[in-house]
Amino acid sequence: MPRNEQKLYEIARAHWCAPGERLVMGDHAAGHIGATVRGVSAVPSPSGAPGGSSVPDPSWPLPTDPVRTGRFWYDEWADDPVVWGWAHAPGPDAAAAAVAGHMTGYADEAWLLLTDRRLAVSVESRFARPPARPGGLRGRVRGARGDHDPAGPLTTCWEIPFAAVRGLRAVPLGRTPQPEWFIRIDFTDGSAFDFRPRRGAKAPDYADSVNAGLARGH
Repeated sequence: MPRNEQKLYEIARAHWCAPGERLVMGDHAAGHIGATVRGVSAVPSPSGAPGGSSVPDPSWPLPTDPVRTGRFWYDEWADDPVVWGWAHAPGPDAAAAAVAGHMTGYADEAWLLLTDRRLAVSVESRFARPPARPGGLRGRVRGARGDHDPAGPLTTCWEIPFAAVRGLRAVPLGRTPQPEWFIRIDFTDGSAFDFRPRRGAKAPDYADSVNAGLARGH
């Protein structure tokens, strides 16, 4: 899949979005993803790719030992530059935990896509795996444009309706004098997923742009 965001948007809009669906965000994993579920932290987060993934190893450096072993307080993980995202979830079935699992499973081929209708983790179709069991929206592998075009260039590994997203905002994290800015997606189930915006983007501007895109037409 192209790393270029503009190219991704062109492909997604042409082959992945349904008629009338507006894509407002596309960002790909650029480092490890951790998760704190029921108070227990792990990085990388357990993979959510059914049956494993065929994505090549991106060979990212390992997180620092305190982050990798869970010996940290609060949000010090944000100070580790090889950590791209983090889920905070009350349980493994929460939306943020699912995002972390599927993004981890497909490594740097995973894209987090947000439209005015859904939030999804998608990959280039050649890397997608079939679901462990059919049925249900979570954990379901779907082709571009939903189930109608399974031969499309993008495959949706996981998605939820936009109604399950409470909001998106920029948050300063970490324990250094100069905070690390992340984008936080809050879900209606009480979970949240933090990720670093694409290289060079300022998180507050990024969040404003996404929210402005969502507001159009509403």
